[in-house]
Amino acid sequence: MLADTRSRVYLLWTILAPLGFLATHYYQQHIINALWTTISVIGLGFMYRVMPLRVKQMRNIFMSWLVPIAFGMVVSAAVFYSDSLFAAQLLGHLGAFWLGVMAVAYFWNGIVDRPMAWYVCAAVINAVACVLCFTVIELAQVQYIIAAIVTAWSMLNLLLFRTDVLS
Repeated sequence: MLADTRSRVYLLWTILAPLGFLATHYYQQHIINALWTTISVIGLGFMYRVMPLRVKQMRNIFMSWLVPIAFGMVVSAAVFYSDSLFAAQLLGHLGAFWLGVMAVAYFWNGIVDRPMAWYVCAAVINAVACVLCFTVIELAQVQYIIAAIVTAWSMLNLLLFRTDVLS
């Protein structure tokens, strides 16, 4: 059932990312960055280990996630050390910020891994959720739960429809 690399990677992120967002919802302290660093290292390390990175397309797919995740981690950590108004506002919307980061990653992944329709679908849903969590004040309180749901759905969608799991 999960014989191919793609399905194993999607399954791992389907589990890891929502768990991280749920943990963040219940524990919003700076130390949560350590959990996210661990989740990112596990997920990206697994991808690095199982993907044939000598193949250009696989390298491009890996980079489509490595670059946005690394950028997001740097920004997420930096907001805790900055006194700027921007950092203060972003600190209250990191779940929404991550939905935006993932929207970029899904879109980039779609560019390098055709057909891109499922990736674009995931990117659009993440982008819409990002905008809503930034603009609808009531959603800011549950942005991490929204991010957990959207992430789980996006990855599960890819697991089901971009792999041969249903075959």
